[in-house]
Amino acid sequence: MDDDELVERLRALAEPVPEHVRLAARAALGTRRLDEELAELVQDAPALVRAGDEVRVLTFEHGGVALDVQVDTDLRVLVTGASGDLVVESPDGRVTVPIGPDGWVSAPLPHRTLRLRVTGDDGRTVVTRWFSA
Repeated sequence: MDDDELVERLRALAEPVPEHVRLAARAALGTRRLDEELAELVQDAPALVRAGDEVRVLTFEHGGVALDVQVDTDLRVLVTGASGDLVVESPDGRVTVPIGPDGWVSAPLPHRTLRLRVTGDDGRTVVTRWFSA
């Protein structure tokens, strides 16, 4: 048996990839851009806000840009070092939301898998990795 035959046998035994996984993979590959800077995840922790309610708090940073993300039933992001719009990307598409004068952005949570994109004050585009909300 050669490698091709082995791969075909394994493929026949394996369960098919669920459609939502295929769509998410296509979305991830379809939105790659080489001229963007990847923001580093520096914090990922739950924050207790009131009796038993939990909000996930993530912080992404790159250069002078920081995104403090609060995930609950919706998305709240404090953006520093960038102005203009925040783009929320999901496997279902993208939503563009203006960054308020105080740096805050509120947006509906379009999907549980997403990433964020902003253009820094220096003109560089900064994007987070894909994460599960």
